[in-house]
Amino acid sequence: MNSLKDADSKPNTSGSFFCVVLGVLFLGLVLSLPSGIRAMFDGLPWTGEAETLVLAVIIPSLLILGWRFLSLRFSILYLCALLFLKGVLFLGSPSSGWVVKMHPNISKENLAGFYPFPTVEEGNWVKTYATIWNEEASGILKSSWTEKMDFPLDWVLTLAVKCGNSGVKCFDKLSPVVEIDGVIEIQAGEKFALIAEGVQDGTLLAINEKDERVVILPAKNSEEVAKLQYQFLHGGKWEVSGKLHYKGKKWSLIPTMVDAGGEISLDLGRGVLWQNKEDLSNSQDYIDFYKILSFIVDGGIIVFLLAWLVSTALSLVDQQILNSPIALFSISGLFLPIILAPIYSGLLNIVNSPDVTTISYLGFSISLVSVCFLVWTQWKRDFRNYQVDRVFPSVFLLFGPAMLFYFTRKWWFALGQWQIWGSGDDWTVYQQYGHKIVVEGEWLRAAEDVLYMQPLYRYFVGIYHGLFGQSAFVQHMADVWCVLGATIIIVAFAIKLRISPLVVFITSTIYLAINLIAAFRYHIGKGLVENHAMIYMMLAAWFLYKAREGGMMRITLATIFGIFGYWTRQDHLGAIAGIAFLALEPVEGPTNGWRGYWDRFKLNWKVFAVYWGAGILSVLALCFRNWWLGGVFFPTSKAHTNIDFSTYDTFPDSIYTVLTGKFLPAFPGLPGYMVMLGVIVALLAMVWRPRALSNFPLGLSISILGLLAPYILLVTWGYPPRYTIHILPLAILSCGIILNSFFDSHKLRSKLND
Repeated sequence: MNSLKDADSKPNTSGSFFCVVLGVLFLGLVLSLPSGIRAMFDGLPWTGEAETLVLAVIIPSLLILGWRFLSLRFSILYLCALLFLKGVLFLGSPSSGWVVKMHPNISKENLAGFYPFPTVEEGNWVKTYATIWNEEASGILKSSWTEKMDFPLDWVLTLAVKCGNSGVKCFDKLSPVVEIDGVIEIQAGEKFALIAEGVQDGTLLAINEKDERVVILPAKNSEEVAKLQYQFLHGGKWEVSGKLHYKGKKWSLIPTMVDAGGEISLDLGRGVLWQNKEDLSNSQDYIDFYKILSFIVDGGIIVFLLAWLVSTALSLVDQQILNSPIALFSISGLFLPIILAPIYSGLLNIVNSPDVTTISYLGFSISLVSVCFLVWTQWKRDFRNYQVDRVFPSVFLLFGPAMLFYFTRKWWFALGQWQIWGSGDDWTVYQQYGHKIVVEGEWLRAAEDVLYMQPLYRYFVGIYHGLFGQSAFVQHMADVWCVLGATIIIVAFAIKLRISPLVVFITSTIYLAINLIAAFRYHIGKGLVENHAMIYMMLAAWFLYKAREGGMMRITLATIFGIFGYWTRQDHLGAIAGIAFLALEPVEGPTNGWRGYWDRFKLNWKVFAVYWGAGILSVLALCFRNWWLGGVFFPTSKAHTNIDFSTYDTFPDSIYTVLTGKFLPAFPGLPGYMVMLGVIVALLAMVWRPRALSNFPLGLSISILGLLAPYILLVTWGYPPRYTIHILPLAILSCGIILNSFFDSHKLRSKLND
């Protein structure tokens, strides 16, 4: 691997922006192209466990720590070869799986308990996210559906009026007719049987090449499959079709094979279920060729990912970023939430604060790992990870694996499955709107003539499901990446502001601890907009800050993320506008108050022209869209609860809610005091510049002021601390600056680092 690294470290390939883009493009195409045949990495839609995990967890991590690997000549040529093989599969391979159509079979009376869902009029079967990839299917059965949630049920969203808040009552009463159509290839000496728990009536008809016909009666479980009367079909290719009527709480649809010895196999592999007979009209050698090729492509992708992982690890070791202490503490973070779970549970029960989410266990463990790591480095005087260029990857290595492992383990069950979203909550509405956009094609209307809910997030919900199927795993993991991404941006800002690495580690730990221990944890994976809106604001802030050093690309990215931040949460407009002043901070040296701001504005006015100009256009675009579809030239509905001044008090209630995450008259918790401290420091820095605040960026102060300003008029309600999520990273960064000044004033920084 070292020789490979040396051979590919030439200036004409390594680190080139064009080569990185080419590598990312090739990797994306390799993973995206559908292979037809069932495989570990069989392309869009990414509904398999392996490819979902790789795309949602592994590749983002490798891009953060080792993105340069994709620019190497080896990587580009290797991916090019894989792309060629994947292209052969895409163009020639028969399509695996059985075509499934879901007929809702819901009476008009019961239909009132559900959000409207689209059906195909000719067959009265329902469209799902799978339908955008196969127009004739509600779903494709490639592997066993062992639970009710495995069935294509993304059209099932309940209303509180008929179904109650949980929606379980209506979900349990579902009794759809499942229509199946496909082909099964049975090897000589084997027999086929079908397990279908929950079937009230219905059979399947199988017809082979000799026009032999067999009626398949589903078994209820594996015990019944062992009985001869449930074993059908001898070797050959059989067309299978029919309808099964399901009812009750437990459903399954499990094709099985029974060998000559009576052993039952539930995993049929990649060469048994097919979508149509025409695909199997070629010789067996032709089909076997694509089976072998699919294994080669899967193996090639695994080898590439392993090479990327090893290369990244060696690079981090070579830079002394990945060393024994940080590896040990990072690995500890993986297992402490599991090992110490009984202790955490007992302590929380003692203080009468049980945590049903168990996310706080991760927060406690990360805090413990961080404290132990910092104590170790001070005790051993091991400051390798304190170097400025090593802090960012060190923070990610210390906290990232623990977070990603914990939430992957927590939501692993959700892979491939739909979930009951409940009734009457915003997250259910966003699911319905996303379905409207992607499945029903309402890309402009997006389920509303005049926007009431936040505009952009519904699109992300629909796209997540469109790419990854009905499972919400990726949508949930996106929230984790938002929190982790904000931590990384806080670290990047702190480094630019010349904050002590020790304080950087402390600040990032505090931010994560608040998100994972306090009430903020309920918003991770909840299906609300706040974490997405926050990360877009933070990304815009970072690229605006980097724009001080020049570069139109940074301004463009800041503008795009700023617009996304506003469209994801419209009440962030003040913050989105305020962060533009970060572009006026001096490239070198302290801010020095308002002195020089006007001079720098005259030099950087184009940044404001582009950023604010595009921002104004984004507001007008929403107004025009609402006028075009609903006759109202306004960014949102004029009857919106957030501007209902006649019913709700705004000042000081809304400001208090933003700062503390609680509604009056509740007292703030520790996170609320942290936020208030950061905000007070930031606002003081605008008018008072003692030595402790001499390096405080006025752009950060203006951003926080802009963030608070709209809430003088806007009403805050529901799902606390949702309105505090976007101010939290800015306030924690502000606290980090003042903590660093405290260390400097008491000469603690030099004492700790010497």
